Amino acid sequence: MSLLSVAGSGLLSQSLQLDTISNNIANVNTPGYASVGATFEDNLTQVYGQSPLTEGLPDRQTAAGLWLGDGAHAVFNRESFANGSTLQTQDPLDMAVVGDGFFTVGLSGGRVGYTRAGHFIESQDAKTGTAFLALPDGSPVLSTSGQPLDMTGVNASTVSVAPDGILTGVTATGTPVRIGQLGLAYVSHPGSALYSVGNSVYALNPGYAVTTNGTPGAPTSLFGQVKGSMLEGSNVNLNQQMSQLVQTQQAYEMSSDAINIANKMMGLEDQLS
Repeated sequence: MSLLSVAGSGLLSQSLQLDTISNNIANVNTPGYASVGATFEDNLTQVYGQSPLTEGLPDRQTAAGLWLGDGAHAVFNRESFANGSTLQTQDPLDMAVVGDGFFTVGLSGGRVGYTRAGHFIESQDAKTGTAFLALPDGSPVLSTSGQPLDMTGVNASTVSVAPDGILTGVTATGTPVRIGQLGLAYVSHPGSALYSVGNSVYALNPGYAVTTNGTPGAPTSLFGQVKGSMLEGSNVNLNQQMSQLVQTQQAYEMSSDAINIANKMMGLEDQLS
């Protein structure tokens, strides 16, 4: 493969890396955002000048032929689900998981989504008038039974959550009510098992299964605890991202320079031929 093609693949790879880093930096203050890392691998390597006559000669220390790489390409983006720091808020419907559990939410088509972004609102079913705990886009937050948490008649400002995920509130008449218990999920190897469906919500890749569905408990439990009036911040390491940004920009410029050099070399070749 020509220098022009190899440099071009490098330019494309670094461009994708720049997009990934820029997206991470842009979401440094987004609650529950999981930082993304781009993964690359070498293209197929071509072997030139390999002769069977030279195979196995005494004292040979290198492989036969000239091995030339064909550049690199992006394989996939993978999220890091390391816990972010928790932030205090004044909203009783803000909740954070302290541990490795995920909130479960209802998605279209009967699917279940998983999120660490606990900025919830009170939403309402337009047909039935039923109020329920939801994501800002209206997706219902699910209970331990896999059903939406019914908040009908409850004053949202009175809602509180216990460490075990039990939600309580007070009606307009001052009556205390038990809304339900948040259902959490523990996902083994979430970086491989989950893919993003947008807004810090994830779904399971085919072939993977949630290790356990259950309830919050002790801080050392599989799911962790739920904290009210708190949000988990993004887990983006800004210093690390800025360092990678500088390195990637330099690599991008080097690939661009290589393309210019290859173009000049081809021009000289045309003049000499």
